[in-house]
Amino acid sequence: MKESEGLYRSFRFLKRLLIGLFVAIIGMAVVGYTLFMRHVDARSAYAAASRELSGGMLHYGEHVERWAKAFERRPTDYYRAANGLLVATNDRVIYIGIAPTDKLENEDAPQTIIHYEFPNDTLLRLAPQHMYWMTAEGVRISYPGIPSATIAANRGEERPLRELVLYVTRRLEALREAARREKKLRADVAALINQPIYYVVKRGDALSLIATRFDATPDQIRTWNNLQGDKVKIGQTLVVKPEGPRQKPPPPAPPAPRPAAGNPPSKR
Repeated sequence: MKESEGLYRSFRFLKRLLIGLFVAIIGMAVVGYTLFMRHVDARSAYAAASRELSGGMLHYGEHVERWAKAFERRPTDYYRAANGLLVATNDRVIYIGIAPTDKLENEDAPQTIIHYEFPNDTLLRLAPQHMYWMTAEGVRISYPGIPSATIAANRGEERPLRELVLYVTRRLEALREAARREKKLRADVAALINQPIYYVVKRGDALSLIATRFDATPDQIRTWNNLQGDKVKIGQTLVVKPEGPRQKPPPPAPPAPRPAAGNPPSKR
């Protein structure tokens, strides 16, 4: 009986502890939202991000393809969402956000600009997802060697974000397909270069002429075809380049040194 009563008390204590932790977490969330949650004015943030983008941020020849109004919450500053623009250009994916000011800061303090950029090439990855307790539609952007970013669409701006992600995804697929085709083309060319080349001897051909025509030497032609001399027959098939990379012909032998002219005999 005592054992049952002790077990009951332990269970009741654990139950109260869990309820207390749950209430504490909810209370902290409410307090944090009430005291720290800040949203910079959306319109002013979009205008500031647009000015930042058009004020010299784009490279020469770079132009905007898609853009969407978006925001982010950094893990270290979760309650302070930063509004801004997510932009896809022909070279990069850029996020420009305006961080909200703190309660203790002066209202006239300069704006803090948050800026991320990722090269728009085959290493870029965009993963659409729902975030912030499934309350916002967004995308996770990652690139090797660069810290990833999670950007969410503002309410009512989900469609431009989807169109941006779709545009970048299709562009990346096209780049990857072009890279695959180029790789295959290089492999096909390498295989073609490594194939042997044959030549059928015609009337008037000589071993030296055939070697010169195919950028080889008579010694190489003889070695590749197991010839004992320089005689070839009409209709005979010769290997003028063996299988594998083309071998460069050896450099010509240096000319033999001329004997030094003797001194004329002296007259006595």
